[in-house]
Amino acid sequence: MIYTVTFNPAIDCVMQVQNLEIGKVNRSLTQEFYFGGKGVNVSYVLRNLGRTSTAWGFVAGWTGAALEAALQEDGIPTGFVHLPQGNTRVNAKLKGTTAGSDDDVETAVNAGGAPIDDKSLNEFFEKLADVQEGDFVILSGGVPKGTPKDIYARIMAKLDGRGIHVVVDATEEVLMQSLPYHPFLVKPNDEELAEITGCDPDDEAALEEGARMLRERGAQNVLVSRGGKGSLLLDATGRLQSAPVIKGTLVNSVGAGDSTVAGFVEGYVRAIEKGLGEEEAYESAYKLAQACGSATAFSPGLAPADLVNELLERLDS
Repeated sequence: MIYTVTFNPAIDCVMQVQNLEIGKVNRSLTQEFYFGGKGVNVSYVLRNLGRTSTAWGFVAGWTGAALEAALQEDGIPTGFVHLPQGNTRVNAKLKGTTAGSDDDVETAVNAGGAPIDDKSLNEFFEKLADVQEGDFVILSGGVPKGTPKDIYARIMAKLDGRGIHVVVDATEEVLMQSLPYHPFLVKPNDEELAEITGCDPDDEAALEEGARMLRERGAQNVLVSRGGKGSLLLDATGRLQSAPVIKGTLVNSVGAGDSTVAGFVEGYVRAIEKGLGEEEAYESAYKLAQACGSATAFSPGLAPADLVNELLERLDS
């Protein structure tokens, strides 16, 4: 079983506008709603790949109820804790031209999340008893203001010693606090790894050393995404792999990192189900991670399965 955890999910309201003028009434040409947050994105990509995962985390108010209903309607089981106050955040994203310019730009206003009270946090911790040996728990993204900074480490402490694969996709402090609990996978990008180590994010050799440092401190697999420069993987066997970016037209980079995480987990699970060894499993995981991340980058949505398979075939050829 795979569980994704999103502490601060969101509804993105995306509107297409022309000649946006600040301080005046503007009318949108289109309006679309997207239900997300990093862990939610992972669940959607896993669904596209044919894998069921359960979306956990926290929702609040009528917007939270709408988000949960949308996920269930899309075939993603949920187990959110419902907060007693506030609403799940709604982000406004305006895409199009501004007055006096023909260039397409995006202006985003991201809201804060509803506060997580102690009772709700304890309710979430009780859910962790349902996680079984061999399951995956994917911890992704930030947390609302006021939530303990060590919350990922506290979750991992509850799961420690139970044979559970924990994935951590988080920034500097939260990532470093997770390492003593030996996460199955951490996925910093080059800028985040540079912040941790103080190295030059353009120096591949320094990034490799940074990945080794994270592994020495407890991470089993370290996957470093580098945007247009590709990625590198230091896996649990100690093998270092690197790959250039897959060639294609960038359409939308939002969710590419989450898609990479989903692809790595799915690729690993598929390999283990086939009875492959660890080295082959990590190779399979890395390839599917690349294909999923690129499929999202080349699409308006999250990693469509047909494009993932096309890119995977390109990597295998």
